[in-house]
Amino acid sequence: MDGYSGLPRTGVGPLRTQPNGAALIGQFYAERNREIPIAFPVMSIGHARGNSLRIRDDRVAAVHVRIERDGSEYILDVIADGTPTTLNGRLLTTGSREVLVDGNVLGLADLEFRFARDRHDGVLGRIWVVAGVHRGKVFRVERPEVNVGRATDNDVQFPDRSVSRHHCRIREREGTWWIEDLASTNGTLLLGAPLELAEQLDHGVEIAAGFSRFVFQRGAQPLENLELEPATPCN
Repeated sequence: MDGYSGLPRTGVGPLRTQPNGAALIGQFYAERNREIPIAFPVMSIGHARGNSLRIRDDRVAAVHVRIERDGSEYILDVIADGTPTTLNGRLLTTGSREVLVDGNVLGLADLEFRFARDRHDGVLGRIWVVAGVHRGKVFRVERPEVNVGRATDNDVQFPDRSVSRHHCRIREREGTWWIEDLASTNGTLLLGAPLELAEQLDHGVEIAAGFSRFVFQRGAQPLENLELEPATPCN
């Protein structure tokens, strides 16, 4: 079952109220729109094992930066020496400490993350991946139309040959969410049944695209009763 358990195939029950908290939002490659909550007092980021967020890219230092929560503030601490770190395009030096502000763009080499002070702000929904190459990752839906597929121009990109370049589309119309298959090779399954026409997409419903499976969340608050394996590192 590829680490997938405990999830009903339809409604997952009421949404749980959770503190908002902050997050980093991926802005690159298959990490685009990925939401990474800053869940610990100190979050380390780098390519070495043991980081809170591991990035498998040799351009990123072993421990590149740390983000420290100090009361209501989040402080960026630059650790890397000789590897570029930028904040809103401004080059930072080793030992720099900067207070992060909502919307700041953090660059590690050529890889960028957007800082969200309130991780629920601006969220229309989320895609929770329960199986496949992105198992354990969560992607934000911030606009009323989201394309999913293997190509790099998708809002959510699955680097998986079983997923078509442009596989499916999720869209909202007058308060109702819909999903449609985009003539994909392997089809899109909704609750295990192949999509032939656009169908209404309810909260907590499972979708399959190739070997990947994900669950759609309506609204900003996270799903309840959803068990995920630990997320895979950034590619």
